[in-house]
Amino acid sequence: MVNKIFATLFLCVLCSAIGLGQSGLLLTEVLYDIPASPNGDPNGDGTRQAAGDEFFELYNNTNASIDLSGYVFIEREKQVVFTFPVGAILGSKKFTVVFGNAITTTWGTAFPAGTLKFSNRSAAVDSGFGPVKTSTGTTKGNLASNGDRVMIVNQLVADTVAEVAWGYDNQVPPQPVKPLWSKGTYIAGAKSVKADTIQGQIRQSLHYQIATGKWGRHKDVAKDTALYFSPGFLPDATTGVNNGLNNAVPATISLQQNYPNPFNPSTVISFTTSKEELVQLSVYNILGNKVAALLNKKIGAGQYHVSFNAANLSAGVYFYKLEAGSFSETKRMLLLK
Repeated sequence: MVNKIFATLFLCVLCSAIGLGQSGLLLTEVLYDIPASPNGDPNGDGTRQAAGDEFFELYNNTNASIDLSGYVFIEREKQVVFTFPVGAILGSKKFTVVFGNAITTTWGTAFPAGTLKFSNRSAAVDSGFGPVKTSTGTTKGNLASNGDRVMIVNQLVADTVAEVAWGYDNQVPPQPVKPLWSKGTYIAGAKSVKADTIQGQIRQSLHYQIATGKWGRHKDVAKDTALYFSPGFLPDATTGVNNGLNNAVPATISLQQNYPNPFNPSTVISFTTSKEELVQLSVYNILGNKVAALLNKKIGAGQYHVSFNAANLSAGVYFYKLEAGSFSETKRMLLLK
C-alpha cells in the first residue's frame, strides 16, 4: 500500500511541475525538535510536549475556499503520517495548523478566527507525527532531529504543496535527506541563511516569507523559549520578520486589542510599527506592577503578533503597554479562570 501511495506521489510531483493542480496552499511555518522543557506551549493545551507541540502551518493564499480533503503528510520513511479529514474547508487567506499531538478538549484559543486546528494524535502522552518504522527497524514518533523529510501532497488533484528536508538519514554511512521534489527545501547543518534555503541545526522554527518566496531566518527554540512560535500567524516577533501579506510599510505605529479577550490562559497581542526602532511590550496588573516583559528589542517596520500565556497569573484585569520612541499606548484585557 505504501509503495502504491508513493508511486502516485511521484506522479503528483510530475503533474505539479508542469503546472497542473496547484491549489494555492502554502507551507508557511515548520516547528520541529522542541526541547522537553517547561517553557512554551505552541498548541496551548496546557502540556509542553517535545513531539506533540511540533506543527506544520498551511496558508490559503487564494481568494476562494480550499477543500483540504485528501491532502496528506508523507515523511522520510515514505509513510503517510497525517491526512486531512473529509469536509475540512479552509477559508480564503486563512491558516490551518497541524500539531503532532494535542489534548484537543483543552487546547488553547489563541488562534485567529477561521484558523483550522488539527492534531495527528489526541492524548495526554507526548506523541507526535508517528509512530513510523524506520529503514533500520527502529520506531520514531516525532520529526527526527538527525534528519527527516515531509512532503504535503494531494494525489487526487495532483497538487504538491511543499516539501522540506533536513539533516542526515539513519543509513551507514549517513546520507543527506535530500528533497525528492525539485522545488523542495533542504535544511543542512551550518547555522546560516543562504538564498532561499535555511541551514540550521536542530530545534528550529522556520518561516516562509510570501513577499519574497523565500524561507526566513531560523530560530533556535532551545534559546528563545518565549516567542519562538506563531501558529496561525506569519510573523515571528522575536525575529523581526515581516509577515509578507502586505508589502506596504505601515504609515503609523498602532496597538490592537488582544484576541481573544477575555482569554484563558493564552491570548495574542498585535501591533504595527512604521520604522525600525526599539519596541517594548509589557503587561501590568491592576496595581501597576509589571508581571511580564513580552518584548524589548529593536525591530523593523511591519505587523507583529506576540503570544502571551497567563497560566501562572490569577484571574482579573490586566493592562498591556506598547512603547516605541515617543509612542506609548495601553490597553485593557481580562483573564478568566
